[in-house]
Amino acid sequence: MSALDKIIAGIFEQAGAEADGILNEARQRAAEILERGEAARAEQRRQLEEVSERECQELAKRAESADRQNRRLALLETRNQALDEVIAEAKARLAEGADQTCFNMVWQGDILLNNSIDAIFEAENQTLRDRAYEALTL
Repeated sequence: MSALDKIIAGIFEQAGAEADGILNEARQRAAEILERGEAARAEQRRQLEEVSERECQELAKRAESADRQNRRLALLETRNQALDEVIAEAKARLAEGADQTCFNMVWQGDILLNNSIDAIFEAENQTLRDRAYEALTL
């Protein structure tokens, strides 16, 4: 082997060693970047899971609240229907046996007293509905 071949072989050795060093460094950097990317992905996943868990809980609470509200409204409607039926029956019985002169509108000073049977029952009906609503909203 000539001196030139030895010099060229030495240059190839140095270049190969340098290329191996660069390749190892690149692999280390790639591994670090991959590790940081995995850590960032895991953190983002954790955050997204927390946010979705909170949103799911909020949606469940809203659904429960809406369900309770719907049940209360249904109960109130049922009670109102029962009250309307009872009042209609009482009104019919009272109207059958009452003297019509006791249910007249009367002026008393500057006040008009509406003693008609409809006015009396409407006032009572509203009072009963108010009480039913208060009982349901407590």
